[in-house]
Amino acid sequence: MALFLLIIYIYLVWGITFYAKKRKAYNHCRHSISELGESGSEYEKQVSFFIFLPVGLGCLIISMFAYNNNYPAAFLSGAIGLSYLFSAFFPCDPETPFLGTWKNSLHNIVGGVCYVGMVYQLNELMDSNTGWHIDVSFTLLCFFLITFLVGFPKPFIGLIQRIAEASIFLSTFLLLLRVMFT
Repeated sequence: MALFLLIIYIYLVWGITFYAKKRKAYNHCRHSISELGESGSEYEKQVSFFIFLPVGLGCLIISMFAYNNNYPAAFLSGAIGLSYLFSAFFPCDPETPFLGTWKNSLHNIVGGVCYVGMVYQLNELMDSNTGWHIDVSFTLLCFFLITFLVGFPKPFIGLIQRIAEASIFLSTFLLLLRVMFT
């Protein structure tokens, strides 16, 4: 399962990079990942159904297979999966406003619930002394959530999100590896 998650993450990074190059005004530091497939963009359908949907489904498959042996990894993978799955069908508005159309609101609610759920799970894992990566992921994800809610520093929200999500993928990957070697 860890290898499958690594493949999913590489595919996600490739997809983000590929479509970001196609969108001339897109900036990895300033724009959220969801803005690649924002409502009304020329690549909305491609990003939604060829990047977000497969990543979401892949992470949900990992979650289902890991559930009995490794609940924490299953929870994190499931939350990542749900957030990408919902992003495929409910794109954000341009600039990812806190409030916007009903699709944007649903996008933000599901994303927020998934992120908060991951914060909760990471906090539980910190109590069990799981590893340094859990502490880092918890801190980075909390920082991203606060940044998104406050809207500052807006020029770096995309970069902060990417770092936080990379740490969550890394933590999930390491949790899956631990089960494989124990």
